[in-house]
Amino acid sequence: MRPRVWVLDTNVVVSAALTAGGTCDRLLRAAVDGRLNLAWSAPMLAEYRAVLLRPKFGLSRPVVAGLLAAFDPAHQVPAGGAPSLPDPDDEGFLAAALATADRVLVTGNGVHFPARICRPVRVLSPVEAWRELERG
Repeated sequence: MRPRVWVLDTNVVVSAALTAGGTCDRLLRAAVDGRLNLAWSAPMLAEYRAVLLRPKFGLSRPVVAGLLAAFDPAHQVPAGGAPSLPDPDDEGFLAAALATADRVLVTGNGVHFPARICRPVRVLSPVEAWRELERG
C-alpha cells in the first residue's frame, strides 16, 4: 500500500512541536518514518516557519528547521485554487489538499473548513487521522 499524502494545518504542526508524544507529534513522526507523506505549498511552509518561530513557543531556529524537514520537496504542490473559506488564510491548506490524490486535510479547527465548501476534501481531526493511519 502506498503511503498516504495528507495536508496538516498549522495548528497540527504547532501542536506536534509543543506536545511530545501527542497525537499531532505521532502524525509528524509518521511522516518522518515514511508512513505518511505531507503535501505542502511554499506559502504553507512559510506560515509554519513564521508561527513556529514566534517567541511565545520558545523554539529555536534549528528545532524549527528539524520539524520542517518532514516536508519532503517531492510533495510540494502549487499554491492557490481553493474555493473561498470564512478565513481566507485557510484557503491555501484546502488548495493543497485538493491537489493530492487522497484529498485529506488534518486540522484541530474543523469548523474553519465547512464540509459543504470543502468537498471532496475530507477534513479530519488529528485523532481521526491517527486512527485512520493506524488502520492502514
